[in-house]
Amino acid sequence: MIYPLRIWSRAGADILSAVLRTRLWSSLTNEIKAPVEIADNFFGVNIAASDDPLCDEYIIDRLHKLDIRQVRMCYSYCSPSGNAQRLLDRVLDEGMDVLLDILPPREEAAVLDSDATVQQRWKEFSIAVFDLYADKVAAFELGSTPNRGRWSGFSSRSYLIAWKITSGAAAKYNVTLAGPNVSDFEPFYSIGFLKAMKRMSKPPEIHTVNLFVERVIQPEVYDHRALGHWATNIVRLGLIKKARIIDSISRENGCEQTYCSYNCWTRKRLKRRVVDIEQKNADYLIRYLMLAAASGALNRVYWGPLICSRDGIIDCGAHDYPKIDNVSFYKEIRGKREDFQIMPAFDALKYVSSKLKNATCLQGISCMNGVNHMIFDHPDDGEYHVAWCQDGKVLRLKSIYPKDAIDAAVLTNGFGEQLQYRPHAITEQPLFIHWPERGMNRPNIDMLSKLPHINSDGTLYPCIKGHQSIPIDNQNWRGALLIKTDQDVEQAIQECLPEHLESLPEGRVLRDTKRRNRLWNIQLASHPNQKITIKLNRVKGIKAYTYRFHRSKAKRHWNNAAQMLRLGVNTPQPVAFLERHIKSGIKSNYYLAYYLEDAFSCRDVFGAFQKGDAIFKGYTKTEMFDKIAGFICHMHNRSILHRDLSAGNILMTQKAEGDDIDIYVIDIGRARVQTDTLSGRARLIDLMRICYKLDWADRERFIQSYNRALGKEVSSLWRLPLQYYEAKQTIKKAVKKKLGLK
Repeated sequence: MIYPLRIWSRAGADILSAVLRTRLWSSLTNEIKAPVEIADNFFGVNIAASDDPLCDEYIIDRLHKLDIRQVRMCYSYCSPSGNAQRLLDRVLDEGMDVLLDILPPREEAAVLDSDATVQQRWKEFSIAVFDLYADKVAAFELGSTPNRGRWSGFSSRSYLIAWKITSGAAAKYNVTLAGPNVSDFEPFYSIGFLKAMKRMSKPPEIHTVNLFVERVIQPEVYDHRALGHWATNIVRLGLIKKARIIDSISRENGCEQTYCSYNCWTRKRLKRRVVDIEQKNADYLIRYLMLAAASGALNRVYWGPLICSRDGIIDCGAHDYPKIDNVSFYKEIRGKREDFQIMPAFDALKYVSSKLKNATCLQGISCMNGVNHMIFDHPDDGEYHVAWCQDGKVLRLKSIYPKDAIDAAVLTNGFGEQLQYRPHAITEQPLFIHWPERGMNRPNIDMLSKLPHINSDGTLYPCIKGHQSIPIDNQNWRGALLIKTDQDVEQAIQECLPEHLESLPEGRVLRDTKRRNRLWNIQLASHPNQKITIKLNRVKGIKAYTYRFHRSKAKRHWNNAAQMLRLGVNTPQPVAFLERHIKSGIKSNYYLAYYLEDAFSCRDVFGAFQKGDAIFKGYTKTEMFDKIAGFICHMHNRSILHRDLSAGNILMTQKAEGDDIDIYVIDIGRARVQTDTLSGRARLIDLMRICYKLDWADRERFIQSYNRALGKEVSSLWRLPLQYYEAKQTIKKAVKKKLGLK
């Protein structure tokens, strides 16, 4: 018998012993210890069957296109004589290396520790699987995510009983066992399970985990969820260090190999962060696999699932998702074969696996000063470099390579497509650099490690297709520039410097308050078909002091625009921002953005309907309110709070009356992009400002439009903040009038 109290007391002792012995693995780091050889069988993919037998051939064909022969499949009580067995037999006939994850149904896993009938059924199932596939399947994995009982059904006790039964049944077969497949980075669970498995029978030959980093979004950043934000930069749990901790647990417990059995990013989670979901999914896949391979701590990584609408590298076209998460039981493909669509992440996996298999990592740094840089040697391709930055950061290539080195290189993106332009910076999208001659232009790792902290001034850089973001830093000005890929960088920088801007003929002056700021239009030679709006923020009074500690208004505009565009919220595309620095702080600063030609504002819309117009630009009042409120709701759903959302700060463009309307938000210097979901109270901060110019009947209509977009009532007490704001503005106007102020 396995008694609960004994399990937890022994597990506690095992974990305490590990903590004392390893000192929380303080000797392990994220440093890449080259050379690291990457095996031909390092890459694997999770697959599942479909009701359509023709899908089997589709899967085989896609595996061949990926040039990956290692697959992982889930196999449960519903699998024998069903779709899963049909696919399993097919991939085995193809000569694939199969890791077969055998598991009981969730409801039986939950009672496996107390029901003798369920235990007997599990034993019979294990023996039947071994009888059929012992000499065909490379390894058998028991269960999945035992630390996530709501998915798998397992408790710690029921999983250990299942292991005892299965390992006992496997004794007469010459099979390789794998487990326990703990989900996320939870090493204490791995220690507890492996120690108990070792005491009961034997440890698995292969230690499997689902080494997800999706919860911290970027693959290389330090995990703040493991021990809390306070410890993030103390323990520095990056992907490489996590993999090494898991590998040290494997070796400590007699496991011969360590596999990451499942990893992916879900589109649902990515959608909260970026508008270009598929590009970002591909970027993260490459970055994860590069780090995992260079760590030297993992023997294999299975990407998965191959086909799924939410998180597959092939979209199945189905709109639903199983109640049991795919990571616990990837049971079946839910869509129809004719709806399958290959996603960019598929091509990224194909390319990165071809570049890494049989390669040797000669040198590398991970997340040092925000940059990742690795050098590989491949028996077929020779030496090549891979570089990328954390999201929102850039590093000028000339910081690492001389110009002639870049000119001589072949540059490709993460899909293996040769770039038709010469990038000037390393960005969040991995860049592959190859020279025909081995060892040519290799940067010294000591030089790389001494790079300045990129973007340490807090500047965020937009990542827009067809454009490059470049930092500006000379003796007079500091800032950033967004240019098209075919533009000359140095010329564009000189063109945007204020000394040049002030010399250009002025177009329309949009605003000029001597005390605060000035807005006017110009035409730049680099943008012949697009007018540019310049916003000069004058630094006077207390700001000359506070800007020593806070970001200037120009930088706030730039950063907010970069985040909004990343999140799919329209704002005029930024061109540049510049700050003049002196010892006493920041002086006047400039923000440049595209001018919206023939734009009209929300104030124009409200004014037309208040005058009694039934139609404006081809739309009724209700239709216009729905469009504007829908845009604001979309902005709020992206956790963006404008904080100065007057009717004049929403602009719209329309090609012809009756055409669709594009909506933009401007004057975004005060906006905040939050990490958590906006509350109803926070949303009302913006709504009370945008509704201020409306009468009460129209305010109610506008809030109803917002509620329809939100899918629920923002607040039943929405009138109170509007009444407060109206009273505040009335008093403010009265005081100004009394003092003779405008």
